[in-house]
Amino acid sequence: MGANLETMKQFLAAWQKGWETACREFIAADFECIEPPGLPQSGVFRGWDAPIQISNIYRGIWDIEVLDYQFWDDDSGVVVSRYVMKWTNKATGKSMTQPVVELNHVKAGKITRMEVFHHDPTGLTATLVA
Repeated sequence: MGANLETMKQFLAAWQKGWETACREFIAADFECIEPPGLPQSGVFRGWDAPIQISNIYRGIWDIEVLDYQFWDDDSGVVVSRYVMKWTNKATGKSMTQPVVELNHVKAGKITRMEVFHHDPTGLTATLVA
């Protein structure tokens, strides 16, 4: 296992214990996350607390269950993560399950950039409508 992959796994373990502590330890000060267009959390988020900002948006709308996950890395500094996630809208009760892929750029033990790709953003937005 490469050092970058280990960084991602340590970040996710720390995230389960506390968002702020995890972000301060593993997210670079100039971190940037790109979320896909058309979703409530779409856009570019910057700063060490960007993962918290994004999570507050989507976790305010959906209950999320991670059903499976896998990670891959190489020497390029990018760790690919693939999650199978069940999204249940808190207001409508509608749910859908989809893969979400992230390209996580890691440098010197810090996550510097994240690019997020939803397999079915249209299906996810459909859960918003009663």
